[in-house]
Amino acid sequence: MPSLPHQVFTTQEIRLIEQDHAQYNNGHCYDLMEKAGRTVFEQMLSVNTHPKMVYVLVGKGNNGGDGYIVAAYLHKSRIPYRLFAIGVPKQEAEAYIAYSYFCKIGGKVEFELPDPDEEAERGYSPDIVIDALLGTGLESPPRDPMGKWIDFINNTRAYIISVDIPSGINADTGQVYTECVNANKTICMLGLKPGLVTGDAVDYVGEIMVFNLGIDVNSFHGKYSAIDTDGASYLPIFVSTYEDIIADLPMRSISSHKGDSGRLLIIGGDKGYGGAIHICGLAAARTGAGLIKVATDEENIISLHATRPELMTVNFRDYAAVKEAIDWADAIAIGPGLGTGSNAEKLLDLVTASNKPCIADADALTIMARQGMTYSKRMVLTPHPGEAARLLATTNDKINEDRYHAVYILQQRCGGVVLLKGAGTLICDGKSIVVVHEGSPAMASGGMGDLLTGIIASLRAQGLTLMQSTVAGACVHGRAGTVSGENCGIIGTLASDLLPYIRYLVNKRPGLANQKGGDCMTDIAERTASLLLANRLLQ
Repeated sequence: MPSLPHQVFTTQEIRLIEQDHAQYNNGHCYDLMEKAGRTVFEQMLSVNTHPKMVYVLVGKGNNGGDGYIVAAYLHKSRIPYRLFAIGVPKQEAEAYIAYSYFCKIGGKVEFELPDPDEEAERGYSPDIVIDALLGTGLESPPRDPMGKWIDFINNTRAYIISVDIPSGINADTGQVYTECVNANKTICMLGLKPGLVTGDAVDYVGEIMVFNLGIDVNSFHGKYSAIDTDGASYLPIFVSTYEDIIADLPMRSISSHKGDSGRLLIIGGDKGYGGAIHICGLAAARTGAGLIKVATDEENIISLHATRPELMTVNFRDYAAVKEAIDWADAIAIGPGLGTGSNAEKLLDLVTASNKPCIADADALTIMARQGMTYSKRMVLTPHPGEAARLLATTNDKINEDRYHAVYILQQRCGGVVLLKGAGTLICDGKSIVVVHEGSPAMASGGMGDLLTGIIASLRAQGLTLMQSTVAGACVHGRAGTVSGENCGIIGTLASDLLPYIRYLVNKRPGLANQKGGDCMTDIAERTASLLLANRLLQ
């Protein structure tokens, strides 16, 4: 997964940057447009040094202006190209300057799309397409004929490079409209846009590269991020990866003992759902919690003792014993396989009344939604979009239309930390929103949420703050899924397959995260493969 900047900029923040730049450049930003076009041209050459044919499709706005600059460089370099414009920019726009320059040097503008089948028969099909149609200003589905032009791009079967953002994606929310360019590479200008890194958009952006065009953009981060939507205001947005959280992971001194590494209580596993609590407990153990108790249905206790004797058990229908375990614990996880009946409600009431740090997932969230949001400020909520929709009394589609808004509103209601699952997991603590740039399609299988709950709860029990444990846990979880998928294959990955990788990732040791000049991911995969082979030979 390519490295991305840590800071994410809303479209309003980008406008502020451009306005500030214009103040010192005779009221315009044409120099930035020229730099953007040159950057795209150079990146195109890094993909294919000798393209046979390049198509450049431009809109009427400044995104189209970038496209005209790209075409000008193609023209000067005598690289075969065709430029298709959906219209001429307004004369007062900076894009018109780029259009005029392109025409002045002899560039030809075509306003009608060719027939792709006829082009293919003549051998004129492009091997690269530059998407400079819409850019970051899109706030609603593209209007005709834009949809036809987007479909044309996708049907070329060429390598597609989008300027700033694939046309058809909302730059602030990540919402993908009906027609959307499916890019191989997105070249993002000035700052990374929120819509590129979460939700359905991640399937369309391809490789993301960010260029600041020589502008010190960091000073503008968080300065103008307010977007009013139903009274909500977005917070500064950051990207986090596994490498970013290594320093937050718990360390142990030589004299450490089990009591120094936290006491964790996990509550869940109703009749028939013992697997969820088992996976959660194993994840917590491999993440390093010193002592773990599992409060579960009686039918699961024998199985836990037989397969993982390191986990202590409590019958979760013995409320006195559960209360004692709550008092004993440094942190609590509740929800995996919990059920939603009266017993589950009682257990959740006991946990929320304790005001202990708590990670709530799965069935616990269902109960909260039904009860009208019962929670504690010392709680981490970890909903997937469906659970978030129930908590906010809305629909999945509404959640996915604007995941940033959803995670913000949920946090405002609960006051703790909210983790919204999905591609580009979002985490909000009321001070900032963190996008976790980790994960793999290998993780699309049952039990992964239980795994995540155990990891976060274990880190919180070991002394990390709610926000630290949530971000670090999501990064470890996502990286473990990535490495497991790369090592053993994306299809058929089980939640339990990630456990050896989790163990390695939470240990800062030579040959892993701390190895200088080494590839952490590859080394973990190799070491874990050896471990798995050794285990099979011993069986």
